Amino acid sequence: MFGKSKRPKDTMSVKDMTRLDKRPLKYVTMRDPETYKEVRLGENGAVNIMDGDFVLVCLGRDVMRCDLTEVRVGELMNLSGITVKGIDKGTGKEMSVIAYFADKF
Repeated sequence: MFGKSKRPKDTMSVKDMTRLDKRPLKYVTMRDPETYKEVRLGENGAVNIMDGDFVLVCLGRDVMRCDLTEVRVGELMNLSGITVKGIDKGTGKEMSVIAYFADKF
């Protein structure tokens, strides 16, 4: 109300997302829409916030890169990772992935 837009409750604020910067990842998965199986997109990576983008990097390559103000990020209930939804700048397609945190941080 009164012209102030709110982010949906299922996503983190930009301030909370920046706290994830440099957080190590064990692996990143995506559900295949045809077979409904989890496909591993990469391993041994990190969450990076740079140049106004939210980036998931695994073994030196971008797995997903989205605009920080448009990406939707939510924590898993067991706090072992995050779900990331948004339009990937590399492919231009809507993606939904799960990034699992590395044990040590």
